[in-house]
Amino acid sequence: MTPSVEDDITALTYEAALAELDTLITKLEGGSIALEEAIGAFERGTLLAQHCAALLERTEQRVNQLVVGADGRIGERPLEAVGTATEAALPPVAPAPARARSPRIDPDDVPF
Repeated sequence: MTPSVEDDITALTYEAALAELDTLITKLEGGSIALEEAIGAFERGTLLAQHCAALLERTEQRVNQLVVGADGRIGERPLEAVGTATEAALPPVAPAPARARSPRIDPDDVPF
């Protein structure tokens, strides 16, 4: 791909890039385009997918978690991914109560 095509893609919003990627996927799955056009669509789709992934990663880094302090004031802190070290410091969550098992139904007893 040429630099101008890559610049064109980097200028797209997440929603626009995802919509174009969806259109390219539909064309490729339909199988009604010529081989050269399919190769170009695949290459552009790869760049669009990378662009979307980069935008999502940047967005995840910017997301903050609202927290309420002991004094009742609301503050912000970076949102941490599930499974990080600070999760181990949180108090354990009580397990959900066990549900009673429903009796096993014989398929021959079903009236339909």
